[in-house]
Formats: sequence, C-alpha cells, structure tokens
Amino acid sequence: MRTLNRQIKLLAKIDQAINKIKNNTYGYCEETGEPIGIKRLIARPIAILCIAAQEKHEKEEKVYADI
Repeated sequence: MRTLNRQIKLLAKIDQAINKIKNNTYGYCEETGEPIGIKRLIARPIAILCIAAQEKHEKEEKVYADI
C-alpha cells in the first residue's frame, strides 16, 4: 500500500512538472523564484525548490520533528 501511495504521489509530481514545462515555469524555485540548478534538475527532474530553499525547508521540518 505504501508503494502504491508513493507511485501516485510521484505521478502527480510528474504531471505538475509537465504542466510547468508547458507554462514555461519549469526550473524555477516555487519559494524564491530563482532558477533551480541544472545539476539538481538532472538528479531530480520533479524538484520544485532550489537547494537553498530545500535545505531551509528540511531544517524547519527537523525542528518541528524534534519538538
């Protein structure tokens, strides 16, 4: 069941990336508006955050998990 849920979420993210390509907004961070690095997009084509924004998000997530 967990694998199926992961696949459904991944398909939704792929659809979102395709829509961004169509709208010419693919490759830009949703938080900062800055371009996402090409190496990151090659490694994770569905990335919606640049490295800095992703690291910030993960730090905040960890802080809330520790509470």
